[in-house]
Amino acid sequence: MPTPFVVTVDTEEEWDWASGYPTGPTRTTNISRLPAFQDACEKHAAAVTYFVNHAVLADDASAEIICALAARPRVEIGMHVHPWNTPPLQAAERVPVRDSFIHNLPPELALAKLNAVYDAFAARGLKPITFRGGRYSTSALVQQWLRERGFVADASILPYTSWTDDGAPNYAHRAPEPVRTASGLWELPLSLGFTRGPFGFWKRALSVASVVPKLVGALSKFGVAERAWLNFENPLGERMPHLIRALLKRNVPYLCFTLHSSSLLPGGSPYAPNEAAVSAMFARLNNVLARCAADSALEPATVAEIASRLESQQNARHRDQPAG
Repeated sequence: MPTPFVVTVDTEEEWDWASGYPTGPTRTTNISRLPAFQDACEKHAAAVTYFVNHAVLADDASAEIICALAARPRVEIGMHVHPWNTPPLQAAERVPVRDSFIHNLPPELALAKLNAVYDAFAARGLKPITFRGGRYSTSALVQQWLRERGFVADASILPYTSWTDDGAPNYAHRAPEPVRTASGLWELPLSLGFTRGPFGFWKRALSVASVVPKLVGALSKFGVAERAWLNFENPLGERMPHLIRALLKRNVPYLCFTLHSSSLLPGGSPYAPNEAAVSAMFARLNNVLARCAADSALEPATVAEIASRLESQQNARHRDQPAG
């Protein structure tokens, strides 16, 4: 069967990322750029999952755009949460870095924020069944809440990645393959890895080489291996074709591309300082999606459709197992 691929968009407000994590008010000007972005994806018949947060749904004009997108073919609207500006709000003007990750919040507060976003979806006539935590944060508590509401996938995991921020998640030892939790929820990591395999070896080798920056550069220059991400806005995404080949050779069951909606607006994110940067990102997106559309080994699917396929394959394997 062809390998499914999906474009995911963290659909959120724009703000100065260097300013910390403000509790509000929010600006969602970037959402007006989503229809043109969707047109670009439709040109290549790509499926898109928009992970939408509370700030977007709380704004009538932005929510109207999201609802219009939901009616388009090959579009799914998933759920996203920014704990710092999702009700109930903390009294401070900005939250500590640690509190920008939902897994660090007291359980009652985390659940209240999840409910606030979910209720905002319901108020707009939307019912999400896939999730991505803000700043790639999730937890057993979050996943239990998701399953109780019929969610099928948590797409918060970023493989081979850790951060120095206080309380940040640590996915340094997670591979790009999906994992089905005991509750039946599929953890679907984003597609980040290395331009050649075996991934485990190159993860260790590049980690050792990182203490000598010139060595990492040499490994890249001579095409040995480097870390890469299916991300249209990130410098790591410049090696996407090489990573796609390595992932398919590894027989991963799907490819997950990503970007932030704020990167569609000049000045909306660090990845989009000006119109030229946005144009370059669109050029990269068109180039990569054109290649995917022309590759018979790939086919478009939303995050929910990927989870459904994985669930069907899991059930088929169980049926085929001999009794006893």
